[in-house]
Amino acid sequence: MTIEEARQAIDSIDRELLRLLNARADLVNVIGEIKQREGLEIYAPEREEKLLRKLVELNAGQNGKLPEKSIRAIYREIMSAALAIEHPLRIAYLGAPGTRTHQVALNKFGHGVTYISHADTASLYAALTSQQAEYAVMPSEFTADGTVQHTLDTLGETALQICAQINVATGPAVIVRFLILGRRPSPSTGDDSTLLCVRVPDRVGALQHLLEPFVQNHINVRQIENRPSAPEDPTVRFILEVAGHPSEAKLQAALATLAAEDTAVKVLGSYPSTAWVEPLA
Repeated sequence: MTIEEARQAIDSIDRELLRLLNARADLVNVIGEIKQREGLEIYAPEREEKLLRKLVELNAGQNGKLPEKSIRAIYREIMSAALAIEHPLRIAYLGAPGTRTHQVALNKFGHGVTYISHADTASLYAALTSQQAEYAVMPSEFTADGTVQHTLDTLGETALQICAQINVATGPAVIVRFLILGRRPSPSTGDDSTLLCVRVPDRVGALQHLLEPFVQNHINVRQIENRPSAPEDPTVRFILEVAGHPSEAKLQAALATLAAEDTAVKVLGSYPSTAWVEPLA
């Protein structure tokens, strides 16, 4: 095959790719109309990750030469264009344009949506609550006024939900977690983690007592963190990441037990348990 013949073959493939992409876009438009009619969320992180993993597996099964990173990047832009067809999606993010959080948002949602920068969490939460944005992206920890602030310390005071998380590799053996916030909880994928904010009376054995309902219901507590409370506060606050989804009977039983025992529990959100680690320069 000559160079000219190879280029002609590529041109033919490109024409077919465009035809298929537009056929896909037509189907996306149908799905978008159904979602709007039934009041469903436009962005479905559980569906997105399942699709990306399936495509990576298909590529490997065909001995494809494209690496996983490339497959994800290509289809993320295809899905970004699809989101723009379904609904003009607006994504709020914490920080200035060009920051790491902005880059994470671009990596996650692609270039087919509108991005809105916010200088502080209050304006970001307000944009999401008032529907000026559909979703928001922010790091689990950030620096403001020279101090490190924890997103979950303020998120627990809102009605917003974590609907996905993004694990980003920022250096050798350095993983930073970013959160995608929405107004509605995410549906179950069958393999989820749920983040809880729990307040219990500050007394001896408080943590052990808190964990008992999870042990009794065979729920894995994957991570637990003590968060500071005001000096005059008679309670202690914990952030727990547990296996499961609030729609599942086991987790419902554990939460019901806690609620009956003078324990304040707030579900901060649920998301797929296993997450792709995004490389980020």
